[in-house]
Amino acid sequence: MTSKTFFYQFLVTTTVVTASFMAPAQAADVTVMDLPAVSAFNGKIEAGGGFADLHNTHSTGLFYGAGSLSMPLGQRFGLQADLSVVDTLHTTAVGGGAHLFMRDPNSYLIGAVGGVADAGPANVAWIGGEGELYMGNMSVELLGGYMGVKPNGSHHSNKAFVIADLGYYATDNFRLTLGASSIAGFDTGHVGFEYMLDSSPFSITGDVRAGEHGFVAAKVGGTFYFGGNEPNKTLIRRHREDDPRNRMLDIFGAGGAAFKKKNSGTPPVVVVCDPEAPGFDPELCGR
Repeated sequence: MTSKTFFYQFLVTTTVVTASFMAPAQAADVTVMDLPAVSAFNGKIEAGGGFADLHNTHSTGLFYGAGSLSMPLGQRFGLQADLSVVDTLHTTAVGGGAHLFMRDPNSYLIGAVGGVADAGPANVAWIGGEGELYMGNMSVELLGGYMGVKPNGSHHSNKAFVIADLGYYATDNFRLTLGASSIAGFDTGHVGFEYMLDSSPFSITGDVRAGEHGFVAAKVGGTFYFGGNEPNKTLIRRHREDDPRNRMLDIFGAGGAAFKKKNSGTPPVVVVCDPEAPGFDPELCGR
């Protein structure tokens, strides 16, 4: 089974199984009422670090920092702006993005996302759609679209990206995540967690990811939430009533190695076919 086949099977299985077996009851801290798409002006600041490794590339540190601001646009719509920096595998990506979305915090989110980043050896721009389905203490989260990659001194190319996550809230303040992604043809899977300290706007996060070409990465960090209609909301309510995920962190966290792998691998083999030159090999040259 190829990695892409596995990814798409994971995506379909996750959605079908979750929809079939989840009870319709809401999590304890989410009440069934007519809630706005965004409770009030709010935001978050995220930062963390760890390590990353890729075949034929030495292990490196992994660092990230980000900020997001969200605002309501009437009852059903919201707008969010993101700024981020991700440094991994000797490449630093700096950029930002935006979400325009419609959401019912009791059941779903659907919206459009886009952004741009300077990723060192290449400039990247992306546009796509995102969707979230809320079923009690489970969330199914999907993101997909296209990105344009313009390497310095080379031609522009368009690449697809898809990210699927299944979130499980063991408590209203503790989320576990299982997910898979394909970013510009580079496939990974990951497990993660987020734990919010009780009666506090601060959470602790962690994530371990593995993928093609021997790629592995692990990181820990923290998130500080502010604003919203209540100062000490639980984590599940922050996620569903306030700011959506910062998608640049998802794209570059899952696919940072996609841009690095283009320049990795073993050096090309040079065959010398001049009979008078050192290294002449008659068998390789067909003589």
